[in-house]
Amino acid sequence: MIVTQDYGWSQLVPRRGMSWPGATDWAMDQARLAGFDGWEPYLNAAEDARRIGQLAASRGLAMPSVFVSGDLISEDGGDIDRMVAAASAAVPFGAGLVSVYPAPLDGAEKSDAQLDRQAQNLSTLAQRMRMAGLRVLYHPEEPEMRRTAHEVHHVLGHTDPALIGFCLDPDTVWRGCGRTTQAVLDVIGLYGDRVAAVHIRQSQGGIWAEVVGPGDLDYPAIAAALKAKGCKPLLVVEHAYEDGTPETRDPVAAHQQSLTYVRATLGAG
Repeated sequence: MIVTQDYGWSQLVPRRGMSWPGATDWAMDQARLAGFDGWEPYLNAAEDARRIGQLAASRGLAMPSVFVSGDLISEDGGDIDRMVAAASAAVPFGAGLVSVYPAPLDGAEKSDAQLDRQAQNLSTLAQRMRMAGLRVLYHPEEPEMRRTAHEVHHVLGHTDPALIGFCLDPDTVWRGCGRTTQAVLDVIGLYGDRVAAVHIRQSQGGIWAEVVGPGDLDYPAIAAALKAKGCKPLLVVEHAYEDGTPETRDPVAAHQQSLTYVRATLGAG
């Protein structure tokens, strides 16, 4: 199964004079036309899960995974309750994986004490998610790659692999570690046995590309490294747009091209 993540679609919608999340149905129709099997949403609350789950089901799109984010460094557990409620509401729609991004601090690094608490809270979150039928996958982004990926190593080194998996986002590793695919391969070498999902996008000359294909990130090498670890992750195509990203194709054609490349290069998971 190959699914698409809603982040890129949320960026495309305003360019077409529509609003997000109001145009989620339009985006899902486009994704279905492009040939995707499923949809991965970002969830803030249980109401989001029910609304998006119903829209996906009505369009024949599976929802095997969801994405949540929130505070995990507070002594009271931060946003654990909210994240559990949001993700749990997606279980009736087929969700089994939940990628979790612990919220970063604005312009600051988390202290070792905060990282200790974050690992503890993430473990508590994962235990509660497991009771609801969900497996938690830790999903770091660029800020967590600073200081030689100190936060990433701390989280994965202080949590149980049987409880918490890893959602690999090669682009964020590449960007956060000096723009080198070798950093991605090193991460796979260390933590590949925990990878249960891969978020996939590409860049050309350091700018997010319109489609996933050959580019800055060496996806054939990444695929080979994952295969060597015995990984069969859920594949999630996550287009994204920034200043300089071209837009020469309609969304369906662009996503079809990405889907074809991902299927040929990384398989269907």
